[in-house]
Amino acid sequence: MKSLFRYQLAVTTVSTVASVLLSVNSNAQVGIGTTQPQAMLHVHDGSILSGTPPLAADNNPYYNPNTPDPVEFKMKWFHDKGAFRSIGERVGNGGLDPQVVGSYSFASGFESFATGVGSTAFGLRTLASGRASFASGENSSATAFCAFAVGESAIANADNSLALGTLISTNGKKGAFVFGDNTKNVQLAASADNQMSMRFAGGYQFFSSSLVNVGVSLAPGGNSWQIMSDVNRKENFSPVDGEAFLEKIEAMPLSSWNYKGQDPKTFRHYGPMAQDFFKAFGHDSYGTIGNDTTINQADLEGVNLIAIQALVKRTQQLRESNRELLLEIEGIKMRLACNKPGPTTRTLRKVSLARNRKTFPSTKIIKKI
Repeated sequence: MKSLFRYQLAVTTVSTVASVLLSVNSNAQVGIGTTQPQAMLHVHDGSILSGTPPLAADNNPYYNPNTPDPVEFKMKWFHDKGAFRSIGERVGNGGLDPQVVGSYSFASGFESFATGVGSTAFGLRTLASGRASFASGENSSATAFCAFAVGESAIANADNSLALGTLISTNGKKGAFVFGDNTKNVQLAASADNQMSMRFAGGYQFFSSSLVNVGVSLAPGGNSWQIMSDVNRKENFSPVDGEAFLEKIEAMPLSSWNYKGQDPKTFRHYGPMAQDFFKAFGHDSYGTIGNDTTINQADLEGVNLIAIQALVKRTQQLRESNRELLLEIEGIKMRLACNKPGPTTRTLRKVSLARNRKTFPSTKIIKKI
């Protein structure tokens, strides 16, 4: 009888504990650690773990037959850190160890780690260790405050820096942005704080219209911007008066200067003011060219070429006038030579005697010798 009582008591105790640990209400909501589940599955004050047994080594995206380590797939919610993991890793890699899990962090992929507070890591062997950092791709890392690294071997290792692309690094430079193409043999690295560095071996194109017909480009291997200047993309051509341009340039104030707030010892410039340039060249027969606060580089070069062409025409005219003047002077010389009186007989005799004295020494001189 006592044995039966003990059995019933034990069953009652287990049942009571089970009801506390696992509760199912009429709405088919399951609660673990709570009798009042608030969702289809409600785990109260505890983590959630799911995993596989060790799997074949060829599940490793970096499988090497020489080191056939088995792989595990794991998922865990760290309730005490507000962190989540859904990863695959080699057995014993320690991706779920609490010390490598940052509070409020998220990591998913193969051997990806998010150790910083509020950090996120996606992909293959990525690392986000900086506070509020983000890393995605393959072998990329974001290891500083608000660092952002996306791509292949992208490294953002300075505060508020960004690395986007392949084989690039912010190189410890704060606020640096580095962008890289598919080049995989040379790393592009920032060289100063708050610097933008870009590597695109195929060149650059920037368009400033929805029709993609206006903009600038930098050709592969080029070292200066090319302005789109195809005649087939232009209209409303108007002739210009080069002489008028020269007169305007002559009257335009030109000086050296520096921008306000910059050190005049190192940041000086030459050139016109936008107001003067716009006043001189800001209008043609069709409309407005530029504005009174900026100078378009293409317009400045156009004005220079028009002025140079006008100077070439001036030079040609001066050469022609000079040639005509030289011919006129030669004609005057010839006329003067024809009208000049010839030498007298007495003068010719004196000249002849002088020449003879030079050729034959006098008798007096011979005796003296």
